[in-house]
Amino acid sequence: MNESQRSTEYIFQGTMYFFRREKILCRYQFALQDAVEPSLLQRALEAALSAAPYYRVQLVQEKRSFFLEPNPNPCLVYQGSAQRDIPEETNGYLFSVSCEGDTVYFDWYHFLMDGHGVSPFLTRILEQYCNLRYGTAFANTPIVCSPAYDIEAMMEKYPPLTATESTMQRDVVQTYEGRMRRTRVRLTKQSLVDRAVENGVKPFTALAGLLNLALRNYLGKDEIQYSYSADTRREAGVPDALYNCVCSFQSGVKLNDDTRLADIVPEMDAEVLRTLQPEAKLRQMVQQMSWVYKVDQQKAPLRIKQRVFQMGEYISGVSADFWLSYLGNPLLPATPELQKYTKDFNVWVPPDGGSMGVEASSLNGIITLCIENKAEMPGLAGMIRTAFEKEDITVLEAVDLDT
Repeated sequence: MNESQRSTEYIFQGTMYFFRREKILCRYQFALQDAVEPSLLQRALEAALSAAPYYRVQLVQEKRSFFLEPNPNPCLVYQGSAQRDIPEETNGYLFSVSCEGDTVYFDWYHFLMDGHGVSPFLTRILEQYCNLRYGTAFANTPIVCSPAYDIEAMMEKYPPLTATESTMQRDVVQTYEGRMRRTRVRLTKQSLVDRAVENGVKPFTALAGLLNLALRNYLGKDEIQYSYSADTRREAGVPDALYNCVCSFQSGVKLNDDTRLADIVPEMDAEVLRTLQPEAKLRQMVQQMSWVYKVDQQKAPLRIKQRVFQMGEYISGVSADFWLSYLGNPLLPATPELQKYTKDFNVWVPPDGGSMGVEASSLNGIITLCIENKAEMPGLAGMIRTAFEKEDITVLEAVDLDT
């Protein structure tokens, strides 16, 4: 994208986040081995941006049209841990970098990118910071972005489903909309892998099963509905996409007082394996994005499109008790050279379509669950610890951060 261009190329990929009732701002936070020097972080940010034009943009709206265009304003590093309003308080940028103590915070508006799209940029900032702070020699090669996929061609290949009378009458999960509270749980990766191997399933499935067991007690429900996301870049033919490129699936588990992990994970794992086949992922992405496309094509003000979008998601059964995203290692590339300068990582994403959003990341042999929860009941951390430890998971921390 050069200075004379305006682009709508990537707008569609993020449009669904315009249609959410609330702006979804996400946060990555890395704790480093030493206190962060803001001036060096500013230089590292500028160096990383010089190699990554996709991120150096601002959002422009004219009547009912939206554009991304180059942002001529300085991109600043802010001090403090408070999350700034994006883009109103960030010089028009759709992300924000800040620091406090030993921690670097990276906040972004989900409109521009998903977690996979954030990782190479934040990793590059950390690498350039280490070059300045510790004399490392990380390169600063261009961060490229694949062109937007052709949604119309994909819709022609996978025609969207038509709503029926039974669709309109289906039961919808009743989610909570209380004040957002955060819970953090840490467990050893090895203990989760051990339980997964014992049951012949993937670690992701074992984690989802454990959360279902914990939430039965927390929510007081014998049937839990959960959603999980899947990356579709490769299937869509855009392996280097930095924009949002995921689909989500929903499933449910019936539980009782005697249910153990081994009782539920074989069937859960079979479902996960079925849905994560390339054809299934691509078809699901098209089904979801076709609704975004239909709403976006309406000649109506944004507030009307938002209402229509929310109603369609509700009717389609997107709502769930919890939404699980398994990020894995947040560094991209995840090099040992960079990992030795980091000691902790959290990722916080507000739930959309669920009572709570669970973000799972893995760093230095520890899996960290960062949970944003809209349900009113207290005691989530304790119930997760109890359920996990009953299944021999080594829980290092389980704490409700907001009381």
